[in-house]
Amino acid sequence: MSSQNSRRVRSQQILSQPVLKKQRTDDTAGIFLSQPTASTSANIPLSNTSPSRVISEDDDQLVNSVIRYLLILDGGKQIVNKTRIIKNVFGNRGRRFPSVMNKAKSLLSKVFGYELVELEGNKYMLVNKIKNELPHICPLGTEGSQQVLLFIVLTHIFMLQNSCSEESLSNFLANLDIPYADNNQHVYFGNVKYLINEVFVAQKYLDKITMETINLTKIEFKWGPRAEHEFSQRAALEFMSEVYNGRPIKSWQLQFQALTAQEKLDR
Repeated sequence: MSSQNSRRVRSQQILSQPVLKKQRTDDTAGIFLSQPTASTSANIPLSNTSPSRVISEDDDQLVNSVIRYLLILDGGKQIVNKTRIIKNVFGNRGRRFPSVMNKAKSLLSKVFGYELVELEGNKYMLVNKIKNELPHICPLGTEGSQQVLLFIVLTHIFMLQNSCSEESLSNFLANLDIPYADNNQHVYFGNVKYLINEVFVAQKYLDKITMETINLTKIEFKWGPRAEHEFSQRAALEFMSEVYNGRPIKSWQLQFQALTAQEKLDR
């Protein structure tokens, strides 16, 4: 079984676990989450249980609830802030946030193949630790088509040294017969402008920088933090090599230097 399939099975197992007696409905995901409660610990005979053991078992349940919560949100590539996690998972146990999150981070990495990344402003996201190489991008339904579009856009941005104007991106897509206009539906990708400006930006695959002047508004796109973790610069350059009939990737000197420098940092 592949690592991706194994991770999918493990995710389904933890998400299918029965919830505890006391439940809270998450205000955004619309699901019930297992919530550790005081009554859970109270059911353990105090004569046979030390306070440290009660806290440890309670922490384990909190870790499980955090993992379930993050995995569910990751289905929509949502970014979640610390306040929201405490509200929907920890309740009045917010003081345990640092230790529980450290344990959850370790389990997410070892068991599920995800990295829990902390962003600016006490925000968190899950990123896929299995690098997206070209063979992994399979056009299966809406999600697959969006991933193909995303890879095309990220490759274009990378080839322009990780920063491109909206005009440049629009012209590039037009050359591929992919319309970039308001309310314009592509037969395969759908509303391309909406996906790029709203969906990919919200998912942190793209950073969108808007520069206002007196008479003009300029927009630039860069790789976002999720793209930095999940997508391979080498795969992007190898894709360009295929487009140019096997042109050596080293012939793009600036891009090759950038990817080799990044690969050294990732070791």
